[in-house]
Amino acid sequence: MKTVRNWSLLVALVLSSGVAFADKISLTPQTAVEYALENNISLKQEKITLDSKEREKKYSWNGVSPSASLSASYTSSIPSKEKSRDTISAGARISATLTPSLYAQVKSAALAYDSQEINYESARTSISFSVIKNYYEILYEKENLSLSEKNLETKKNQYKSNLEKFNRGMLNQVDVLSAQINYQNTELTFETQKINLESNIAIFKQTLGIPQDQEVEFSGDFNGLFNFKKITGESIQINSPSVALLEKQLESARNSLLLNRFKAYGPSLTASYNYSTSYFADGFEKNSNGGSLSVGASIPLDGIMPWSSSAQSINSSKDNIESIELKLENEKESIRIKTESLVKKINQCVDNLKVRKDSIKLAETNYDMTLKAYNYGTRDLLTLQSAQDSLLSSKVNLIAEANTMVASICELENICGMNPGTLLGENK
Repeated sequence: MKTVRNWSLLVALVLSSGVAFADKISLTPQTAVEYALENNISLKQEKITLDSKEREKKYSWNGVSPSASLSASYTSSIPSKEKSRDTISAGARISATLTPSLYAQVKSAALAYDSQEINYESARTSISFSVIKNYYEILYEKENLSLSEKNLETKKNQYKSNLEKFNRGMLNQVDVLSAQINYQNTELTFETQKINLESNIAIFKQTLGIPQDQEVEFSGDFNGLFNFKKITGESIQINSPSVALLEKQLESARNSLLLNRFKAYGPSLTASYNYSTSYFADGFEKNSNGGSLSVGASIPLDGIMPWSSSAQSINSSKDNIESIELKLENEKESIRIKTESLVKKINQCVDNLKVRKDSIKLAETNYDMTLKAYNYGTRDLLTLQSAQDSLLSSKVNLIAEANTMVASICELENICGMNPGTLLGENK
């Protein structure tokens, strides 16, 4: 991680100095995640909010902090009266109020910090999963583009070959036009895929906090996923962040109920001390001097009246607790259902990968045989193109299946609260 930070700093310094950066950044799924966790803007915003909640938690006891004040005055009679004397006076006051709701307020600040901490960690995790998922999505698009480029070259060669055969009178014009149309359509598809890939890479750089003019290369591949092993629901430990957040919200709601009860029924204690002194201004002769201490207590009675705002606040807090309890129960059940569904989907992808690998072998054999037959003149151009399209489609389907499996794995790890890449790492 330290190396990544230093590297990021070097990139920023070079770019800010106006020097062109020639070297590429080699990205694996792991290093891409490290870049995002270090530089992502939304994570930095979440961190600012977390720091704010931490300050509120640290000083949440300030409700019991005493209040102090100083005062001073100068008094003079206008117009001046006989025997009247100007006076200078000064005073000080300190007071404090203690209520049982202070406990709930302090706990509320602590719970707010805990909730934001969960949100922050959840945001870090979500960014990590998003980076891994998008990384493999870009790999898929690059592989798909590479296959499309090979297909484009083949279509181009077929068109040139057919044109030459037509010029020699060995082929009719329909085959030439058909090859030309296929070549042009494939070229349009290739250009569209290229633009989409460039756009997705630009968005990916933004997520990672990498400058747009910095070249990157994706050093990962799908090879390790083609032999992915099946997983079982029993092997998965569910520690969902969404459940943890709802549990913290439930705890906060119960604390809010306690706070409202304290406000409705809890007594308040107040204490204050006032001190004042005054002098005659003409000779600083003491005029008066003294202090006073007062202590009081009050007990609210609004809570005993069911129509009062205090009573309604208590009822609203109870309703909120019941609502969150239902959400929590429903979230646990939803996660259980999603987990089972994703496990089945992942295992289905594992089976599909085996079938698609076999399909590629069959498609390659079929294409080789068809190509030989075409060269001997026993197969027409349409049959050859169909065999080539089938081979290309088989290769695309294989990496598409692997990409779908990665997306499902990331989603499963995310909702179950696993570290990013846990299941992918266990299958290596």
